[in-house]
Amino acid sequence: MAQQVIGPSPRTAKRMHYCLWHGRRIVRLRASLAAALFALAAIAPPAAACLAASYGDLRWRSIGPAQSGGRLGAVAGTDSDPYLYYVGAAGGGVWKTKNAGDTWQPVFDTQPVASIGAIAIAPSNVNVVWVGTGEANPRNDVSAGDGVWKTADGGKHWSHRGLDRTSQISRVLVDPRDPNSVLVGALGDPFRDDISRGVYRTTDGGKSWRKTLYVGPSSGVSDMDWDPRNPKVIYAGIWQYRRSAWFLNSGGPADGLYRSSDGGSTWRRLQGHGLPGGLMGRIGLAVAPSNPKRVYALIQSKQGLLWRSDDGGSNWHWVSSNTLINQRPFYFSHIFVDPRNENHVFATSVRLAESNDGGKTWFRSGAGTKGDHHAMWIAADGRRMAGGDDGGVAFSHDGGATWQWNKNLTIGQFYHIGYDQQRPYRICGGEQDDGSWCAPSQALNSSGILARDWLKIGGGDGTWVWPDPLDPQIIWYANGGEDYGGSLTLLDLRSEQKHDISPYLRDQNAIAIAGLPFRFNWEAPLAFSPQDGRVAYFGGNVVFKTTDRGENWTVISPDLTRNDKSHQRLSGGPITVDGTGAETSDTILDIAPSALAPGLIWVGTDDGLVQLSRDGGAHWANVTMKGAGDFGRVAYVEPSHSDPAAAFALLDRHFLGDRTPYIFATSDYGAHWRSITNALPKDQFVRSIRQDPRNPAILYAGLEESMWISYDTGSHWESLQLNLPTASVRDILVHPRDNDLIVATHGRSIWVLDDITALQELDRARAAGAYFFAPRDAYMYAQWTPTNERAGAGENPPYGAIFTYYQDKPAKRPPALDIVDAGGHVVRRLNKLPNGAGLNRTAWDLTENPPRPWQGAAPWNRGPDYGAEVVPGNYSARLTLGARTLQRTFTVKADPRAAWSPAQYEQRHALLNRLDDQYSQVDGALNDLDGMIKRTRGRRALAEVYALRARLTSNPQNSQDADFLADQLRERIESLRSSVSTGLGPPTRAQWREAEALSVLFKAALDDYRRLRQTLR
Repeated sequence: MAQQVIGPSPRTAKRMHYCLWHGRRIVRLRASLAAALFALAAIAPPAAACLAASYGDLRWRSIGPAQSGGRLGAVAGTDSDPYLYYVGAAGGGVWKTKNAGDTWQPVFDTQPVASIGAIAIAPSNVNVVWVGTGEANPRNDVSAGDGVWKTADGGKHWSHRGLDRTSQISRVLVDPRDPNSVLVGALGDPFRDDISRGVYRTTDGGKSWRKTLYVGPSSGVSDMDWDPRNPKVIYAGIWQYRRSAWFLNSGGPADGLYRSSDGGSTWRRLQGHGLPGGLMGRIGLAVAPSNPKRVYALIQSKQGLLWRSDDGGSNWHWVSSNTLINQRPFYFSHIFVDPRNENHVFATSVRLAESNDGGKTWFRSGAGTKGDHHAMWIAADGRRMAGGDDGGVAFSHDGGATWQWNKNLTIGQFYHIGYDQQRPYRICGGEQDDGSWCAPSQALNSSGILARDWLKIGGGDGTWVWPDPLDPQIIWYANGGEDYGGSLTLLDLRSEQKHDISPYLRDQNAIAIAGLPFRFNWEAPLAFSPQDGRVAYFGGNVVFKTTDRGENWTVISPDLTRNDKSHQRLSGGPITVDGTGAETSDTILDIAPSALAPGLIWVGTDDGLVQLSRDGGAHWANVTMKGAGDFGRVAYVEPSHSDPAAAFALLDRHFLGDRTPYIFATSDYGAHWRSITNALPKDQFVRSIRQDPRNPAILYAGLEESMWISYDTGSHWESLQLNLPTASVRDILVHPRDNDLIVATHGRSIWVLDDITALQELDRARAAGAYFFAPRDAYMYAQWTPTNERAGAGENPPYGAIFTYYQDKPAKRPPALDIVDAGGHVVRRLNKLPNGAGLNRTAWDLTENPPRPWQGAAPWNRGPDYGAEVVPGNYSARLTLGARTLQRTFTVKADPRAAWSPAQYEQRHALLNRLDDQYSQVDGALNDLDGMIKRTRGRRALAEVYALRARLTSNPQNSQDADFLADQLRERIESLRSSVSTGLGPPTRAQWREAEALSVLFKAALDDYRRLRQTLR
């Protein structure tokens, strides 16, 4: 329905502005001045100021899960405070706890990067914390950092302290006596040569840095440690590492162990004297605080894994080759020593390993933790410990004998998401090393979306997850590298039975795949036909099709990749191989059937190709954009929702060392493409692209560290970050019915922007100056709270009806909103509305105006602040903005789970309205009687007033008093009101009997009140 405008229309002018990313700031520019003002970007206001003018109250909500966590790159505690810890997530920023992990607070959300490699709390001042960004566990989903950050007030404020180009930082060491004297070990960019690697030293708090150890553009620092009694003695591991989409190499001739005896100013390479010969790879280091002459080195070598020195690094001997301590050296290689016992050692690998004899023998430890351990911190007493793994953080208070994993960090690393059409609809997603999950978009309890609401569909590395289009109780999910490439499973939630429907079962993880007929990416894609929900597609190097839920598969394409045999080899080397499937190449990344043209299918590959079929797979054409270069990743091809010839594609070249954003558009089936990345940040590659299904001019782009929107099909972009924390946005969907924008982040789990009508019509609103967006239907869901648990809960949308409006400047008078029923009666007035420039949002909880309060009662007993729930039906919302009144209609619908008839809703509403009317009249009488008590002088008259008040209320002063006082009229009305309000169903006979009895008492009491009032007038 079109917006109704009542009253005068002020003169308005259409205002267009764009928020352009420039470095670490966002610049607000009017379109006509963009070119002239671009040079002023560096002094522009921060992002929040820019967004406030347009997007106002619109905000993302996190739905979790916090149950499974995500990968941690760093943990840090302090001996000064046993309750204080910081953790750094692989893609979720820095978190702080002040209660030993019971609750966590994100303290790094507004910084420009979210990948954390190292954290150090200054031993001399717990408020000083240094953070090295860029996770140093460079697997296929690693994100880059931007150098070093520091806080001097416990995380309230952060300052960037340089080393911008170091990309990945493995270690930060802070001098125990001077928080401004710091050493940083930079691993560097995993995807290209870079001179910004090595050891850096500052003595002035990061104002200036000196690089003191550098062996070449391919080798960086894997780890560092020092003698805590004498910080001048430092050990560093140098590691040559390179990875791409199809290989990883770990180890080189310059790699090895280095030592400094002058605080990191100069270094000497340690060779021979018991150290392994030949090539070395990643090295982990630990100096025993109880005996600094004891040094452990976990070395990727063909001659073993663990070496030990007992004389400060002068001489070494081999200790262990047990792979329990380092199963994948490029991904792990960390060792930690109990500060009180030089022989008590931990190694973090797939499992936490522990030794009590100086590393000679090992046993599996860490029972109750997630697995894939990467970080650890041990207090000076050797008892208190914190560990970081792929599930978050765990704590031990008994030297590692037992562990507690709280599962309350919302740092999930999701790849892709799906949804169904239930009410509320369900969101599903695949999470890195934490399986596949589904949860309601809205939990029907006031505690929010709890851990118990999240259902784990499958284990391993979840990637693509979709409820079946024809049956939401059947879930399809794919796994990255689990058992074999191309793993696809069905789960029937009714029977709780799983069925492997993978189209090809040959193990491709631990073998070279050049001779195999089919290859599958870590993120092998799943898609369904928009025209026929029975048709599903799955991608390898070819497109597979099924019409019977995977019982039978048909290959409907040739090999659609470059099929470069040199890329189809076992990954790893030159020391150890790493065959998990993450580097399987020449594969399909996206299958995108058109919703407009049956048989029109777009495909994107991981080696830079865009392929198209217009006849359901019978024929295919290579329609790759020219000049895009080889071997980028076409992770998304988005068919247009308005033109079958149009599509959008992204190209991701970060595996080639190129972080430039690339988005292309075509309007002629891929014959020609144009770039549409104007104003996107130049050093953030694109992770996801979607077109809005209702407004084809709108595009959404998820970048490596931010979220963007275009209102003109990509000609210009502006930030849609709002309150979304910095994170890699890996998938974007718009729910077709509820019109919610859903994003999967790789580090901060899943977020929802409810009802994006305001975005879809924002240009119209800006032109009008004042605009009321059509609200979507509201559902009267019955809510109940099964538990008091709230920790880590995802956020529900506002209950009831959501209203969004736009004004180009704040109204002079506070806005007001009236809810009007079909008979023209105002059932609720909302006065406390936001009044900002730009978009404003409020919600109505579907209840009518509350009864009149008794002002003389104790604050807790002044009566309800809401009235009866309205009857499902049609309503109008009348919004007053200054001199203008804008009106929209909408529908309140019954809970789809309930069986109540319209007449039964009417019966309940009528009784509650009767009770609220009685409640209001009783409270009005009590307000009047309170005044009479102050005015009345005669003892007899005053006694009559008190006597009548005592009939109306027992007047409890504290909540427990009500248990010991006989209920009077007000309390009985309140009790019956509460009973009827328990559910949304019709009143029972008992409730009606009580209502009739109360009506008799009410009439008698109110008649006596009127007589007394007349007498005392």
